Amino acid sequence: MQVEVRSRIPGGDRLPDVLVELAQERTTVRELIRAAVAEQVRAWQADRSRCRALLDRQYLTDDDIRAQAATGVVRLPDRQLTEPDVDAEVARAWRAFERGAFALFVGGRQVDLLDEEIVLRLGEPVVFVRLTALVGG
Repeated sequence: MQVEVRSRIPGGDRLPDVLVELAQERTTVRELIRAAVAEQVRAWQADRSRCRALLDRQYLTDDDIRAQAATGVVRLPDRQLTEPDVDAEVARAWRAFERGAFALFVGGRQVDLLDEEIVLRLGEPVVFVRLTALVGG
């Protein structure tokens, strides 16, 4: 089964849409994120610096931002010269999902738990939406 995964980040630039191949239409949120991030990392090879920055922007958590803010500056990691590690990127995406850094919509419905079982339908895209706090709370 193939499913299109779209990533949305408020304010513009986003990760490229990817086509994810899964063994069957029934899977878990965890497995879907794993497969999508692996494809996003593969897409990274085409435009290293841009896609690297977008991966960092998509999966940077509030905890990461708070820790950096305590040092006086918040920056995306400088990883442009390093090769991506799929397992590390997947683990980071799982943590970001659990911490609410992005929402995941399957068939127009938001899913909330990594181990939640979902059924993917042909032609229904999956959408990762980066959440951004509003000014003032």
